[in-house]
Amino acid sequence: MVTEQARQDSGPGTPGSAGSTLPWIVAAAALGLAVMLAWTAWAKVDQEWIGVAGGLGIVAVLLYAARARLDAPWITLAARVGLAVVLGWAGLVKFGQAAEVQKVAVKGYQVMPDGAASIVATALPILEIVLAVLLLAGFATRVIAILSGLLMAVFIVGIAQAWARGLKIDCGCFGGGGKAADPQYLGEILRDTGFLALAAWTAMRPPGRFAVDRLLGLHED
Repeated sequence: MVTEQARQDSGPGTPGSAGSTLPWIVAAAALGLAVMLAWTAWAKVDQEWIGVAGGLGIVAVLLYAARARLDAPWITLAARVGLAVVLGWAGLVKFGQAAEVQKVAVKGYQVMPDGAASIVATALPILEIVLAVLLLAGFATRVIAILSGLLMAVFIVGIAQAWARGLKIDCGCFGGGGKAADPQYLGEILRDTGFLALAAWTAMRPPGRFAVDRLLGLHED
């Protein structure tokens, strides 16, 4: 017979307890939604409703995990990997494009002169790839998550200002860019809000499982 003390020791986030599967479910949902959003954005598939549903879905599952005080390390790993997939995918796609295509995407926002747009067009995919690699490794996890979150915030502001000014452009987040007949701004903003939530969770609860930070003794959950 399981004693009351044993039940208390097992806790909601430890193996053998009734709620031990919840962190795994939340982790799988957060990672799955992130990968789905990255794929649909790259493939230009129904970005409006998928972006809205997927972005809000990520926010919802992470808010639930925070309120339920679920065991964080596995969820942080999923958030870390999901954000790394998003940034790495976006960076690699842009890196593989002609430089002029990426410059057109940046210039479409009409917020910087040509010279600055060229620099951003060159540097952005490299930055995204570097952030993705460091997130996968779990090195300097909190700092990298904060930088990733700031980048997502810049994307959100950029898309929002284009919408507010009546510009009709493809955000170019996963390749492409330039003018668009029917931009999906709401879906893009909420999609990136979901990615921002992944960064926020990782920054607040670093480093997660399988992190270099753990091996180096820089951080423990």
